[in-house]
Amino acid sequence: MALAPELRKRGVVACLEESFILSDVHCQIANGLIGSVERGSLSAAGCPLIIRCKHFQVVNLLIARDKICQDLYETLLRCSKTVNVCELVAFENRDVAEDARGWARLDWAVEFTRQGVDSEWAENDLNESYRSCDTYPERLWLPVTANKTTLMGSCRFRSRGRLPVLTYFHKPNGAAICRCAQPLTGFSARCVEDEKLMELIGKANKNCDTLFLVDTRPMVNAMVNKVQGKGFEDERNYSNTRFHFFDIENIHVMRSSQQKLIEACYKCRSMSEYLRTLESSGWLKHLRAIVECSTFLAESISRGISCVVHCSDGWDRTSQTVSLAQLLLDPFFRTIHGFQVLVEKDWLGFGHKFDDRCAHIGALNDEAAKEVSPIFSQFLDCVHQIMQQRPRAFQFNDRYLIDIHEHVYSCQFGTFIGNCEKDRKVSPIFSQFLDCVHQIMQQRPRAFQFNDRYLIDIHEHVYSCQFGTFIGNCEKDRKNNVEDNLVKQEKRFRDLHIEKRTKSLWTYLDHRQDDYLNPFYEPTTFGVLSGIETRAAAFKVWHALYNRFDDGLLPRETATDMVMTAMEHVGVLESHIAALRIRIAELKCQLGKGGACCGNSMADSGHSSGTGHSDERLATTDQRPSSRESGIYDQSMSYSEEALTRLPVRWQSLRDASHCTSKSCRAEFASAVDRRIHCHRCGKVFCRRCVRVTADERERICEGCRAILNVKVPELQVSLILAQSQCQVVVGHEEITNHGKLVSHRASVTSESTYTEEN
Repeated sequence: MALAPELRKRGVVACLEESFILSDVHCQIANGLIGSVERGSLSAAGCPLIIRCKHFQVVNLLIARDKICQDLYETLLRCSKTVNVCELVAFENRDVAEDARGWARLDWAVEFTRQGVDSEWAENDLNESYRSCDTYPERLWLPVTANKTTLMGSCRFRSRGRLPVLTYFHKPNGAAICRCAQPLTGFSARCVEDEKLMELIGKANKNCDTLFLVDTRPMVNAMVNKVQGKGFEDERNYSNTRFHFFDIENIHVMRSSQQKLIEACYKCRSMSEYLRTLESSGWLKHLRAIVECSTFLAESISRGISCVVHCSDGWDRTSQTVSLAQLLLDPFFRTIHGFQVLVEKDWLGFGHKFDDRCAHIGALNDEAAKEVSPIFSQFLDCVHQIMQQRPRAFQFNDRYLIDIHEHVYSCQFGTFIGNCEKDRKVSPIFSQFLDCVHQIMQQRPRAFQFNDRYLIDIHEHVYSCQFGTFIGNCEKDRKNNVEDNLVKQEKRFRDLHIEKRTKSLWTYLDHRQDDYLNPFYEPTTFGVLSGIETRAAAFKVWHALYNRFDDGLLPRETATDMVMTAMEHVGVLESHIAALRIRIAELKCQLGKGGACCGNSMADSGHSSGTGHSDERLATTDQRPSSRESGIYDQSMSYSEEALTRLPVRWQSLRDASHCTSKSCRAEFASAVDRRIHCHRCGKVFCRRCVRVTADERERICEGCRAILNVKVPELQVSLILAQSQCQVVVGHEEITNHGKLVSHRASVTSESTYTEEN
């Protein structure tokens, strides 16, 4: 493979506890993102070293000396193979004082109240202290008429004790989605208590007696499981139920499929080879199967038919399909906050084996390596596919999904550490979920508040382990204890307490919310997303994720970024116009002191011609009267004379921005997905580190412009800048509307601004 253009230069590689750094290209990669390290044979040019990352970045190094290459190879290999979960970088990222809200993102009672759960369902203490099912959350909602004997019998009859429980209630018609694991039927076993619980779930829906029982596995796979004493329900034993099978393959097929997809994206030299490899990967076929099952669930619920969904253990394919179905049914889950609640509920609360599927802990044997699979990546991809079909239905954009994907793997946050609410093996299941979201977003782009960047960031941090959000396999692991992987995969439990020892990914994403907004979002237009296209032609490779670092393939500026930048630029110009109008009003007021008739003539004309006024009077404009004198203006003006005269009408194009403009930084934008930020004063493009934001969230400013204006900038964090501006000035009144906010004249104009750092 040829060296990436940006790496064809001399530089220094620094290996730290948390990451490794390529100095000359300002590239820093968390150790949790290292997927594999390959060492080539020594040649006359040097010894090649290829680092493949879990967020699909490939770093090619050419080391001059063989011994140095071997030392670096062994060091990176050790960094990528964490044996103890407590050694993940998220546990060194402990500034958690302001992180409480991030860990309180999901309140089960609040969420089910929001859904409008009726009196047929109630919270049950069956799983208090995780005594019945250690991979389920403590708080479960079950039919109010189900007694403890029925529940315990069903619990014993289901794999891993994962009995059918409520995850979504559709208020308009009372239909519900329940999730569980496969029954332990074998060839002939049955359970009266489990059959009774299914009957009660069906009766909880007063508008329809029929209950759909959805098995997401191919029927052949379900039949094979009968040999192991598991399998699927016998339709003859369950009254008023109809069975449906969907051909979603297992984690091993998904792992192999994603590997072939990445091979197609990075290794194929010709179009025919690329298409052939893409076809053989079957990745788009798998996405289609997941979305088909999800649309079936959403359509069934819309028709008033309750559904019970399971796969094998109920935490891979089940999580993908029920969460996607809720995304189609409920507009709340298509907002930035709602999507976080959805992931917390159906992936972190009900359990997904993030530690194993994302290889947070180094695979110590072949058996552990088989547990790796891109299930969550697949989910994000499905979200992306839906976003392409309904782009106005989502509040977030692709960048949101991409960032989530990255931090699932980075382990910088504790959010995705662990396998369930108690504990988390490797397969791209969550990646697949994100991909499915992306596919839906392509069909309904205006139905989502977020954009692709949101999914991509989530994907990255699932793997980075910078945050504790995706550490552990279930709720119990994250709250109490987790398995330490020893040499022989023995189990030893210890306190983990992720909420107290790591940062939540959601807090990090909240601080960057303006990166993830979808400018096409129309929240009032889209309710249930019906008519999602599932033909093969509707599914496309998510290049912004899989080819994220291939700058020769992706467009240099995306439609989302162009629109957001244009809206922000318009907002800045309108804000500047408002300041100029205030200044004109002040000058009119000062010039009008010479006589009432002059003031009246100016008011009539709307302009200050200056006729009849001396140069001396014009020169006194810098000696500004107080607001008590003018009634309009005081010395708290936010725009100085210099600021009013130097504002760029044109901003630098994103297409030309490959580096941060700051001379002291010059950081390279590693991918087209990276956020490029304009300075409101000079119009140049900068990275996030080199830009400050005013405390009133009205203006971004670079270090160079800050030095010119000589304003003081404290080191504080920033929140969202409102790009959608609506500016109206009412001269002589107390308030103006600016950037969608009401501000007082007396508070709107200052000679010195206060700024906060945008991290």
